[in-house]
Amino acid sequence: MSQIFTNNAVTVLASAKAAGATTLVVQAGTGARFPTLAAGDFFTLTLFKIVDGLEAAYEIVKVTARSIDTFTIVGRSEDTRLNSSHNSNL
Repeated sequence: MSQIFTNNAVTVLASAKAAGATTLVVQAGTGARFPTLAAGDFFTLTLFKIVDGLEAAYEIVKVTARSIDTFTIVGRSEDTRLNSSHNSNL
């Protein structure tokens, strides 16, 4: 199992992330900005919520698979958690 890295990949969620979600869908066409994963590989992703132009909360998730613009995730990595369903920047 290897952690894969990419620099400066940014997108926006296509829809709100529900509490306990195991997948995220990002804005159409932007998934390719993120690494392609082989079996057992992963990358981490930071979700953050913007309120009044300021970062109000964040959550680090582990992405274990990517299919075009859909990411399979394990949430609450590194003991982080957003408080509720949210639209986020990545």
